[in-house]
Amino acid sequence: MLSASPNQASPAVRFLKRLLAFVAALLFVLYSIDFSWYHLRLAVPKLGLANSSVHRVRLLAIQNKGNKIEFQIDALHPEEDVPCSRSLFPHAQQNPCWYVSRHASDPIPL
Repeated sequence: MLSASPNQASPAVRFLKRLLAFVAALLFVLYSIDFSWYHLRLAVPKLGLANSSVHRVRLLAIQNKGNKIEFQIDALHPEEDVPCSRSLFPHAQQNPCWYVSRHASDPIPL
């Protein structure tokens, strides 16, 4: 008669552990490729731009009484160019351009 040892994990737990290890390995490989491609483009400009910028209008969100929010364009700096990296993940202390462009129209809370 076969008896299950208390040290053996159930098939579902083993599957989840393998899945987690696979996802972690996949993210590591994707980040490594993205990192290498970013730095290769920095070293060899013929391959394309590594950095760019996204133009945005600075919209301020000013909280008033009664939890009302007033939106106003910044009078001192109405427009700005936000630097970004042309990559999948953040590099060189810059967010990726796809992320910056998606959030370019978000108001700045005060």
